[in-house]
Amino acid sequence: MNKVLFGGALAAIVVAGPAVADEPRKPSPNPCPFVRSIDNFKPVDDYSAIVETSPSRRFLVTFANSCRELKWAWSARVESRPGICLRPGDVIVAGRDGFVDRCFIKSIALLPPKNARAPAAY
Repeated sequence: MNKVLFGGALAAIVVAGPAVADEPRKPSPNPCPFVRSIDNFKPVDDYSAIVETSPSRRFLVTFANSCRELKWAWSARVESRPGICLRPGDVIVAGRDGFVDRCFIKSIALLPPKNARAPAAY
């Protein structure tokens, strides 16, 4: 009986193999922008920003609160929990001349690279 089940499972894998290979790659459900690699940020509106770790790795970061100072910030820093990835719950502190906002990250989504054919939807 075990031989029949194993053979049937193997046949199912062989038949499904090419179909799986032809499917488009789905983005990972948990994008991981490396905190140490963040080299640029661009505010989109008061509740979201684009964070870049390289020209080909961009992320849309959505905040749980208003982050108005990010528009005029000269610098920003990340306060994160231990780990290498920027995650929901981490904080981006941005400001200028004594005005500071603490922007609590609600979600992070991977965006296509800047030079991609399709424009980023943000």
